[in-house]
Amino acid sequence: MAGRTVRRKPKERILVGEALAVPPGAHEDPASFELLRLWAIDRSLEMSVYSRIEGEPSDFGILLADLFSHACGRYAQGTGQAESDIRASMFLAFACRLGDLRRM
Repeated sequence: MAGRTVRRKPKERILVGEALAVPPGAHEDPASFELLRLWAIDRSLEMSVYSRIEGEPSDFGILLADLFSHACGRYAQGTGQAESDIRASMFLAFACRLGDLRRM
């Protein structure tokens, strides 16, 4: 094997040319706009946030709570696991991540 080049299959991309669907009603509502895009890049999270977003810190807390709720529901729907179990597990991971002061 010495001196031989090992050829590896290129990694398959999950989202090859595939964008997530725009939610129902977004095109009909003239006041709707995209708030956030998240990407997993090289095992870390990258995001784009709408730069002209307005509001108080508490408004962003509500946004995060809504995002958490949607994520729990979608994950439970996709896996068939109880949403209450998903919520508990996600919340624990969320709280631990927030408590990791080395990242701040």
